[in-house]
Amino acid sequence: MKARNDSTLLPSSFLFLAAFLTAHPLFPSPAEVSKFFNLDNGLRVFLLEKRDVPLLNVATAVNLGSKDETAETNGLVHILEHCILFRGTEARAGGDAGLASRSRGAYFNAHTDQDLSLFEISLPAAEADFAFRHQRELLFGLELSPEELESEKEIILEELSMLEDDARRYAGYLVQQSVFKGHPYQKPIYGSREIIRSVTTDQVLAFYKKYFVPANAALAVVGDFAIADMEAKVRAAFGDLAKTPFAPADFPKAARLEKSVEIRETRDVQEATLVLGWAAPDADHPDQYAMDVLTEICGRGVNPMLNGVLRGGRRDLVKTLTMSYIARRYGGFVVLTMTLEPDNVAAAKRQAVDFMKKARNLNFAKDDYMGEAKFYAFDFLGSAKNQIRFSVEAFQENGLNLARSLSRYILFSDNGNGTDFLAAIDKLTSSDLRKAAARVFSEGEVASVVILPKDKSGQRK
Repeated sequence: MKARNDSTLLPSSFLFLAAFLTAHPLFPSPAEVSKFFNLDNGLRVFLLEKRDVPLLNVATAVNLGSKDETAETNGLVHILEHCILFRGTEARAGGDAGLASRSRGAYFNAHTDQDLSLFEISLPAAEADFAFRHQRELLFGLELSPEELESEKEIILEELSMLEDDARRYAGYLVQQSVFKGHPYQKPIYGSREIIRSVTTDQVLAFYKKYFVPANAALAVVGDFAIADMEAKVRAAFGDLAKTPFAPADFPKAARLEKSVEIRETRDVQEATLVLGWAAPDADHPDQYAMDVLTEICGRGVNPMLNGVLRGGRRDLVKTLTMSYIARRYGGFVVLTMTLEPDNVAAAKRQAVDFMKKARNLNFAKDDYMGEAKFYAFDFLGSAKNQIRFSVEAFQENGLNLARSLSRYILFSDNGNGTDFLAAIDKLTSSDLRKAAARVFSEGEVASVVILPKDKSGQRK
């Protein structure tokens, strides 16, 4: 059976932007019409008029991620994502829900990460009543038979196999576990094979009933509607859900790596993969904006600095490279992913780690230079700011992207107001970047994972 699409199978470009805006949500401008309110049962709601396209986009975030699992329940969040999205509810069978959605021209999906689970639907604006009924049934009316659970287990186990067969994703998965060693974020989002195989319907439903309550969720609605009309629809659809007290757990901030970690594995692959990871600021840390720009400058932009180090010498040490900063509520990490020839792994690792350690002394903007040198210097900082602005503005043109971003932020805040992300980026100076680089790359240890190809005898090349 073919594995379905979820957040762990999405293109890397989307994952970067989604993570990028999880910590830095895009809020409406003063000219846009929006409203934030709470229902009596605790459900938080944000409405935003976006009338350029006749669509309605609904995203519901639930404060349940792999951080909330234990060693005995690791994998239940991923199982719930599948069962809620594709299995039955109190009102209809799982296949019926999907058929009804497609008949209305709807797109629906779900994503999970360390912090939360997110469920979304996008469809014509005239179908608002169906969209809310769909979200209510899926999130607060799950019914699950043992046969349905067994079918989803097969799909999830296949997804685990797909992860292990993808060298870059698998190495990134191992780096993340290493960076967050000892923290709740260390638990893999995919879960444990042993638990997935053995979990029962009663265990899944008990886990579901504990976390899927209005007081543990936030709803964002973005699209072609009038605020007053949409508020009335939301209240009618969700207002009579029972008020169930819920006290979310609190977690410590992730600590720095105490010492560097290196993992080496061999796989049936054609080229080597090297992934480096550093512990980085969480989503509330002042350095978060500098880290976004630093990763754009060093490993993502049109002219990344690391290209000059790893691909600009007498020989190209790497074939491809990309760098991302992922900020979660209780911790973050920077990940640098490279594909390369096996013989270049040691040199590429050494060069990349040394370069990032020296980032505390680099010049990123023309203003960092004096005299004639200023005219020949490349403005990395200005270029990165422009690229980020372009990416963000393109991202927010899609109403579903806005709904995702808003629901994630509202879930962990007390109101609908947030920092202007682009304004914060615009204020950054080279000095801000150097200070953040010193704290993350000069003072922090690094986790590395190397995936090496086997030769014909099954040994490492």
